[in-house]
Amino acid sequence: MKIFRSFRLDPINQCLWRGENRVPLTPKAFDMLRYLVEHPGRLVTQDEILEALWPETYVNPEIIKKYILEIRKALGDKHDKPEFIETFPKRGYQFVAAVTDDVVVGSQDPATESAKKMVGRDTALAALHNSLLRALRGQRQIIFVTGEAGIGKTTLVDVFHQRAVQNHTFRVARGQCVEGFGGKEAYYPMLESLGQLTRNPNGNPVVQTIAKRAPTWLIQFPSLVKPEQREALQREILGATRERMVREICEALEAITSEIPLVLIFEDLHWGDSSSLDLISAVARRREPAKLMLLCTYRPVDVVLSNSSLKGLKQDLQVHRLCSEIALERLEEPSIAEFLATEFSGANLPAGLAKLIYEHSGGNALFMVAIVQDMLKRGLIAEDKGGWSLTSPLETIAPSVPDTLQQMLDAQFDHLSAPEQRVLKVASVAGERFSVWGITNTRDIEASQIEDICEGLAERHQFIRAAGIQEVGDGIVSAEYEFRHSLYRQSISKRLSDVNRSNLHRSLGERLKILCSSAKPELATELAVHFEEGRDYEQAITYLKLAAETAAQRFAYRDSIDLLQHALELAPKVASRAGAERQIQILELIGDANYAQGAMAESAQAYSAGAARAAEAHLNAGRVSALTNLMQPFGLIDPDRGLAALGEAEELSRSLDDPCLVARTQMLAASCRLVYEGWRKEDAELCASAHQNLLALGNVTTPHYHRVMYAYVQVLGSSRSG
Repeated sequence: MKIFRSFRLDPINQCLWRGENRVPLTPKAFDMLRYLVEHPGRLVTQDEILEALWPETYVNPEIIKKYILEIRKALGDKHDKPEFIETFPKRGYQFVAAVTDDVVVGSQDPATESAKKMVGRDTALAALHNSLLRALRGQRQIIFVTGEAGIGKTTLVDVFHQRAVQNHTFRVARGQCVEGFGGKEAYYPMLESLGQLTRNPNGNPVVQTIAKRAPTWLIQFPSLVKPEQREALQREILGATRERMVREICEALEAITSEIPLVLIFEDLHWGDSSSLDLISAVARRREPAKLMLLCTYRPVDVVLSNSSLKGLKQDLQVHRLCSEIALERLEEPSIAEFLATEFSGANLPAGLAKLIYEHSGGNALFMVAIVQDMLKRGLIAEDKGGWSLTSPLETIAPSVPDTLQQMLDAQFDHLSAPEQRVLKVASVAGERFSVWGITNTRDIEASQIEDICEGLAERHQFIRAAGIQEVGDGIVSAEYEFRHSLYRQSISKRLSDVNRSNLHRSLGERLKILCSSAKPELATELAVHFEEGRDYEQAITYLKLAAETAAQRFAYRDSIDLLQHALELAPKVASRAGAERQIQILELIGDANYAQGAMAESAQAYSAGAARAAEAHLNAGRVSALTNLMQPFGLIDPDRGLAALGEAEELSRSLDDPCLVARTQMLAASCRLVYEGWRKEDAELCASAHQNLLALGNVTTPHYHRVMYAYVQVLGSSRSG
């Protein structure tokens, strides 16, 4: 731990503390601050920073200024009178504050600012602490913190984290599940957590462990794999399965925690993907010791509404005593009185105020805090002569307190300026977290104005808060913000008309899609949502297919099929012929995914549906492709039906003016007859001549299965001649 002034830099958990409050910093900003703090009192050149933080990668040096600005903002440092970072123009930077090492883990348990404001959760906090103690002894812990929206799940987890780091040394990583169908990216919270743990790859023990024990996960982080290592890594993971991927990360987590304990926090798991739930199940069921605590939050109501399998998983783990649940209930009136006493120490507030807030908030922690903040802003609670008191009689205040959080948020929103309202409306469509760059061009406001507006709202604690600066992609950096709670975003989104919301989604999709490609598919699911909500179904299908491809590369075939099934539902909304072509392509991909996970009957069903749809739309080339695909699953469960489908495809191909398609189909049909019905000279000759025709035509698109079957026939022919 590095100490400078009132700040503590925690390199293990990669976070910055001021007193007992965590200071938000984006990953690269933290890395830059850490590098400067680790080299205090000397000039650190721009070239040195670039080499340390972006090795073997070209980055525009101007990006350094953006992160220095973020760090200065977090530290409260001034450019003209620096207390922490001094700038040497065109040369570099120097950390000028005195730095000391804190090597002793404190034995105190000081009340943090957040802890002071959290009431009614002592039992839950004690339960989390006891679970941590068991994890530190090598007994893995799976904890579910449940409760309605705004009940205080995240606050509880944050306070637990803040208190625990005062007494124990451990790593922490957090993964945030995302709302909506677009959030169903396979293993997303685990990948986000690993991304935090694997910063600064040079010499990072976590990176070394992942490389050694979980190569199927290492390949998910291209920046961690050097170009000369990529080919060898691809060979190493060739033929990998979903089971291997899950086993590897379980073993890697056990190895990582053998040195330093690890707390993983997965938030809003009600929006999680099925692969992540499978991973949690596997982690919970392993018997090997692990100093691991997996802490998950979710809303039970949303689990039911989304038909998630999370409820069944939690119940099964509970039956086998492999997890525990901390269910948060609404606060009682005494807890609200305690909150007021803590928030307004020494105040002369009437006893009935706690009852009034309780009756209006229903004990919901978020609504309780919002009511108190609203009273402060309206001057109903004010400080006078060193003490807090009500400025009006309680009976006159009661009618003015909104009955619902929505009413309160509506009133606050209506008091904002027109530009502030416009920016928040766009942001509500962008998502829980958004970048200034992403929402620029969707409104007639310059990026600098948008950032000023967002910064002003964040400083006033209205609706959003700063989330640092992020590399958006291709050298683009942008300030990021996030809504203070999902309920805030939802309250604003409801104010948009369907047409306005749809137009904004489409504009955001067009803006963001330049950052997404097959090489960088991370935004595919988000883009699919924007284009679907924007009624651009063709582009929505394109990005759903890209997301499905990414899931399949992670061996998450169920997630891949879910994405493709959703794409299939959208296909009829595309123009008739193009829509039919899309349906056939999607059904083929569904068949491929089912085949890859060993579901042969389902694979054959998808291919058959594709053949039928092609026949209905008179798309004979697509029908030939679907019929030939049928041989893959039928070759394992019903070869006769597969050969019959190939015969139909072979005959149909002859009616098409496509010599390559004819040759491919003949080669596969002849190869399969030789394998399944026995050696016949005419089939052997047809197979050989079809292959020669493909070579003469220069065809390089022969499917993998066709090539495999042809190679097998060559082996059979060699053994016969031998």
